[in-house]
Amino acid sequence: MTEERQQQVAERRAQMPRAYRATYGKAVGGKSLRAAVNSLCLECVCWQIREVRDCTDLACPLYAVRPYQEFPQNGHDGHFGRPAPTKSMRDDRSRSKRGRYSDRSSIPIKGGRP
Repeated sequence: MTEERQQQVAERRAQMPRAYRATYGKAVGGKSLRAAVNSLCLECVCWQIREVRDCTDLACPLYAVRPYQEFPQNGHDGHFGRPAPTKSMRDDRSRSKRGRYSDRSSIPIKGGRP
């Protein structure tokens, strides 16, 4: 990396939220195309994840591969978040809400809600 580029990268990095600096570092280092897409999309909308998700620039070449999509167009959303709940997951959740009490029903188990 040239000295001029290093200076520009350092200036831009100093202006962004700390949470995105590692991703940006991977992107400018040429280590990850995914990090480059994520960083470019986030920078485009002032580092607001919701704005990336709700992007309205349909002509953008990165639109189909932008991160944080709720319903990805191409099967890859660029973000490894929580999967959509399936029926079995919903069943597990409803089962875990029951049985938060010990066998003495008036005394909640530690961490349970009354």
